Amino acid sequence: MVIKINFRDLKVGGFYDRNFLTKLWGYQGRQAISKGVITPANDNSIILFVTKEKQKSSTQYVDYINDDYLYWEGEERGGNNNRIINATANQEPIHLFYRYKHHSDFKYLGNISLVSFVKNTNAPFRFIFKISPEKIETTIDDYFIPYGDKVTERQSISLSRVGQGKFRMDLLDLWDSCAITKVDVPEILKAAHIKPWKDSDNFERLDPYNGLILTPTLDSLFDRGFITFEDKGQIIISKEIEPYSKVLNISPDMKLRKQFENNGHYLEYHRDEIYLKRFQPNL
Repeated sequence: MVIKINFRDLKVGGFYDRNFLTKLWGYQGRQAISKGVITPANDNSIILFVTKEKQKSSTQYVDYINDDYLYWEGEERGGNNNRIINATANQEPIHLFYRYKHHSDFKYLGNISLVSFVKNTNAPFRFIFKISPEKIETTIDDYFIPYGDKVTERQSISLSRVGQGKFRMDLLDLWDSCAITKVDVPEILKAAHIKPWKDSDNFERLDPYNGLILTPTLDSLFDRGFITFEDKGQIIISKEIEPYSKVLNISPDMKLRKQFENNGHYLEYHRDEIYLKRFQPNL
């Protein structure tokens, strides 16, 4: 039997289960598309089936979507990793089916484009994909940076702007969850620079010690200088928002869960140049 893979009958944003796709593509059983990566014979497509919350019996890869980017852990060892890495050069489209929880339908999110990847030896490869490639105004070469390679100034700036991919991954490795609240929902967590991107040099823009992973409210308050932190992590709350502390769910007892020596000069910069200058702009 010749399997013909087509996506013409699928709607981007539509929900489909594996039984439907099995029949649509002419497979004899759904086990043919039961894996996370499908590379159909006689077809150049690569199909990803990604589940955020997996069954306890399954390998607990860390996969999630944030700001139109898919952060995805590939196989620890497998030829599909290299095929995905070379997909753009080989003109092999990558299609994404994503669901939040197992035993639910997948949402078809169309073609995705590889932005960056991490090659690991004893751990799964890590990939970042742009979910809406039609929104990318420049070519993938402007963003494509293998993790750990030396990069040019233009590439460093591009990667920082495009989802803060490497920076965000390094921050999650450093903090695991929100740096204050322990909230562990990566889809909503924000990668915040301590010393702002616009004021940082190329090293500082990608330095994970120049960053905090925060919930959206804390990120907004920190970014605008309404809160800052002492070197030992204790929160400092501006008098402007003290009356609203309860509503904002912040308190003077809050502090950073970890302290790193390399955070110190960045936190000092934030206190002096972001927090204090909010109240003394002419300094």
